[in-house]
Amino acid sequence: MKRLRTTAPSPLAAAAALALLCGCASVSPQQEVEIGQQEVQKINAQLPLLNDAQITGYVTQLGTSIARTTSRADLDWHFYVVNTDVINAFAVPGGFIYVNRGVLDRASNMSELAGVLGHEIEHIVRRHSVKQMEQVQGANVGVALACALTGVCENQAAQAAVQVGGAAVFAKFSRQDEIEADDGGFNNLVRSGIDPTGMLTFFQKLLAEQQRGDPKGVSAWFADHPGTQDRIADIQRMLSQLPEDKRSQLRRDDPAFQSMKQHLAQLPPAPPPPQSQ
Repeated sequence: MKRLRTTAPSPLAAAAALALLCGCASVSPQQEVEIGQQEVQKINAQLPLLNDAQITGYVTQLGTSIARTTSRADLDWHFYVVNTDVINAFAVPGGFIYVNRGVLDRASNMSELAGVLGHEIEHIVRRHSVKQMEQVQGANVGVALACALTGVCENQAAQAAVQVGGAAVFAKFSRQDEIEADDGGFNNLVRSGIDPTGMLTFFQKLLAEQQRGDPKGVSAWFADHPGTQDRIADIQRMLSQLPEDKRSQLRRDDPAFQSMKQHLAQLPPAPPPPQSQ
């Protein structure tokens, strides 16, 4: 991996990072955005982003159409595609969503991709990462967060804060967080006019791959998104409670998604993940 570029943090982000080291801070929405902006600079310097106008343009358009229906529509939302076959997605505080190319490869329709985006958007809406920061009591997570924010630590520590196959170090959510993000993500899709069935079919697809003993690219998803089988049951319950006349009005796919998929298939394959150090 290349060395991270160090960028001086803003006063707000630096103050938040220092306070978080003692686990005693309350992070304001303004600080949350500052933290996210600082973290994104580090992540974008570290990860192999797929800078393709059609791919990122579609993901941004779809993600923004979902985010603007939430209570945090005022955030300046940004969406990035990581050029790796590893199946994962993660959210950075302040309105920054990363989705791996492996998710786009596995998604068969717009609803499946929207389900992943709606879930990650809800993590930000509910400030799950921020709540974790506020609860940090001393050490490893807080130190790694400060390293990522300030760039003053050794490179090895900074590398620990960014993983190609996973999320930022502070974005390891509990089962309860994941359930809440599923519930809110489901409603995000419905408000956006999208059929949330894709949340169910995408989970089922990944679970089937895992159960077949084919963990390539799938293991990171289950490591960072715990309780998948229980969450499948929850989504099935929510779908059963969605009135059929309402569901029939929701979109499952669109031509732009299929055009994006065709274009994605024509691109050179994603580079293999770097070897762990």
